[in-house]
Amino acid sequence: MRKILIITLISLVLIIGGVYFFYFRPRVLSGQPVPNVLTSFFPKVTSSGNSFGADDTAVNPDGTPVTATASKLKQLTPRPIAGYTAFDISTAVSIPSIDPKVKPTVTTKTDYYVRYVGRTNGYVYEIKNNEIPLQISNILIPNVYEAFFADSNNTALLRFLRPDGQTIATYSVPVPPLNPDNTRTQLSGVYLPDNIFSLAVSPDQKQIARITADDTGTTLSASTAAGKNIKALYKSPFNSWIPQWNASGIYLQTKAAASANGYVYAVDQTAARLRRIVGNVNGLTTSVSPSGAYVLYSESANSSFVTKVFNTKLGTTTTLSLKILPEKCTWLQNEDLICAGNNSVDNGAYPDAWYAGTTHFVDELYRITPNTNTYSVVFNDGARSFDMTNLQVDESQQYLYFVDKNTGILWKYSY
Repeated sequence: MRKILIITLISLVLIIGGVYFFYFRPRVLSGQPVPNVLTSFFPKVTSSGNSFGADDTAVNPDGTPVTATASKLKQLTPRPIAGYTAFDISTAVSIPSIDPKVKPTVTTKTDYYVRYVGRTNGYVYEIKNNEIPLQISNILIPNVYEAFFADSNNTALLRFLRPDGQTIATYSVPVPPLNPDNTRTQLSGVYLPDNIFSLAVSPDQKQIARITADDTGTTLSASTAAGKNIKALYKSPFNSWIPQWNASGIYLQTKAAASANGYVYAVDQTAARLRRIVGNVNGLTTSVSPSGAYVLYSESANSSFVTKVFNTKLGTTTTLSLKILPEKCTWLQNEDLICAGNNSVDNGAYPDAWYAGTTHFVDELYRITPNTNTYSVVFNDGARSFDMTNLQVDESQQYLYFVDKNTGILWKYSY
């Protein structure tokens, strides 16, 4: 009996030690695909040139096989993602001359990156120069609902529900840099306060805007991605705000509903007050241009919606001939728009029906010039059906990235 008790105690110590070692030690990644259980997370290149996991079949969104023909469209992830970022890093490279009397030539090398967070596991993956995805973080968080990147794309903010199914948690995960031996050492992250109802990352990625609530109302505050240097910016008794943060400042939009009037305000951080931009619009959802000169917005009407552009300098509004929700757009540097949408949509209460997933779009891509109210078609492929969202552009390479809302898969399109 005593021998059994001793063996049991030793087993418990080993189990507890193993759990502690796995969850709390600094974790080292080699930066290479991990064998066995994780192989499906590290796609291999198929003959078609698309990247897929070892146990994935290359398929279109409608389930038909992907052909091997060259295409401007490329599937980047084998599984749904929670969020992503696309960026580039330029470094100076010295090229020695064959003539020792001639100084080396200094040139610039640019590497292109896409980082994304897996929805099922919370790991951060990296695609460098269109190569295969590699796992670069090692903190497991299942069922991540959404993810953002901050700190020059070196911090991932993972948002998910706690086990009670109601409490919103936000975990700030440092993305480990490469060690000299080409491994990565994972440091522990930090939890931000529970129930941050919505957040936005500043254009320079040095701060985040957070909406939190208590018994007296909601507070808009700013902090670092690690939750430090918290500064309250605005206090309101209203509790349903969505923040936007671009080069012209922070904006607050009321949560959209087809049956309710919506508003969008600019936040005066100095005076801690709001300045109304657009209001009294049913089903209002918006996207403010980087300079603040234009507001793209949609308005619920007649079991559908209309899309408009408000010129904040002239105070004029124009109506587009396209059906586009602002969440399906991204601004270019010259304040043109790349948007996903169509000329018509199914009847429904918008944007509610699209948010709830009871209706889906079959999108084309358009480039819209707000100051002339003109547009051109960028993508129209009847063989494929995408409901595009989370658009980002790399203007230097003319790449457009988007997530297909139907599948959660990340795609790249050369426009």
